[in-house]
Amino acid sequence: MSYLLPEPLRPGAAIGVIAPASAAKRKTTAAGLKYLGERGYKIKTAPNLTRGKFFLAGSDSTRLKYLEEFLCDPEVDGIFCVRGGYGLLRIVDQLNYTRLAKVQPKVLVGYSDFTVLQLAIAARVGWITYSGPMVSEMGQKLSPFTEEWLWRMVGANPYPVELVNPENHSLQIFRAGTAEGVLIGGCLSLITPLLGTRLMPDLRGAILVIEDIDEKTYHLDKQLQILRLHGVFDQIAGLIVGQFTNCLPENPQRSFGLEDYLNNVLKGCNFPVITNLAYGHVKERFTLPLGARVRITTDPVSITLLGN
Repeated sequence: MSYLLPEPLRPGAAIGVIAPASAAKRKTTAAGLKYLGERGYKIKTAPNLTRGKFFLAGSDSTRLKYLEEFLCDPEVDGIFCVRGGYGLLRIVDQLNYTRLAKVQPKVLVGYSDFTVLQLAIAARVGWITYSGPMVSEMGQKLSPFTEEWLWRMVGANPYPVELVNPENHSLQIFRAGTAEGVLIGGCLSLITPLLGTRLMPDLRGAILVIEDIDEKTYHLDKQLQILRLHGVFDQIAGLIVGQFTNCLPENPQRSFGLEDYLNNVLKGCNFPVITNLAYGHVKERFTLPLGARVRITTDPVSITLLGN
């Protein structure tokens, strides 16, 4: 399947900022909005960015309303999520995808809980979306590496482009080989709940990319086992592993490690696996176009984004 690539966000474009999951802090949100404005963008904000109840940025109906409004607004060229947290699993199945299919693709940027929406958008309307930093993080100052890759990806269509990790952070080969396919994935614990539903894109021949944060080691194993039990590793053409922040103990004597878990779930699989990509809940990270085609190879090791 070929996914639809949105028009790049040029200065002067209108960016909508939404909170479809949890609310963000006022100070960092204000600073992030200022940052976007200083880059030359018009800004339109949902009214629930910094207020809500408990872990949600408003009721399910409120968050769904603003999400659909901004997605379908012809005056909004791109949408940035203010923060992740939790909440999209409660509403993503209620979006009017028939209405959304009539809308021109627009740039959607976020990660973490936003993974749920990105997978659903790919599955139901076929847009390429961007797994990248959120507005509250922009208010805390992005690293030069993260900032460069964000605007390189959403401000242009720079394909083909090779993902070159920061210095002293080299890609690692877990299993050799070459593969090409559509890039699908995001935060692992938000991928697994959608398996077997209409909101999961076709994984046959895909290159799966995964990362996560704050999962206990046995929870991480559970998520990987869920992929195995759903037959994901029988379908994909390759695997890219990002960063699993605060998931694994510093002392390897205290727990199984990521390599142990991968060896277990990938037993009998022959596709290439590259690990240690600068991607995930980390300060220096790539913005990845989910739904774009990607080529991975291990001789020499490289990851190249090809576009749609």
